[in-house]
Amino acid sequence: MAVKKQHAVALAAALISSLSPQAQETTPPTIEQADSNEIFTDAFFLRMGFSFIVGLAVGYALKIALKIALVVGGLILFGVFALQYAGLVEVNWGGVETHYDGWADWLALQGGALVDFMADNLSNAASFLAGLAFGLKL
Repeated sequence: MAVKKQHAVALAAALISSLSPQAQETTPPTIEQADSNEIFTDAFFLRMGFSFIVGLAVGYALKIALKIALVVGGLILFGVFALQYAGLVEVNWGGVETHYDGWADWLALQGGALVDFMADNLSNAASFLAGLAFGLKL
C-alpha cells in the first residue's frame, strides 16, 4: 500500500510541477524512474519468468482454498457441536480424532508430492518456490 502511495505522490508532484507557469522544460518521471530504489517493480515480476508466475498462482490459490476450507470446516463442526448439545446426536470424538490423524498424514504426504512434482517439472525450481512463498504471503 505504501508503494502505491509513493507512486501516486511522485507522479502527482511531477504533474503539478509541470503544470505550474514557471515549469522548466522537463519530462515527468516515469514509473520506472520513480521505482528505481524499489525491488518489486512490474518489470521484476515479468523478468522472474514462468516458474515464478506459476508458483505465485499456486500459492495464492492455496491460501484462498485453505481459508475457505477452514470456514466450511468450522461451520460443520459448529453444527455438530450444536446437535450434540441439543441431544440429537452422539459423537465418538475418539474415532473422529483417529480418522482425522490418518487423513492429515495422507494430505501432508500428497501435498509434498505435488510440490515436488511441480518443482521438478518447472525449469527453475527456486523461482517456483519463491513465487509460492510470495503467493502465500499475499
